[in-house]
Amino acid sequence: MSALELPGRRESWLTAAATLGGYGLILTAMFLALFVLPYFAFAA
Repeated sequence: MSALELPGRRESWLTAAATLGGYGLILTAMFLALFVLPYFAFAA
């Protein structure tokens, strides 16, 4: 087990969900910046 894991199961689950959500937002922003914005820039 990880040393950073909280003792409560509910808290650790929420922490993991928040971490996954944060990574999801970062990946979505990177996808938009790398693919969607250049597409509109060249299509305009």
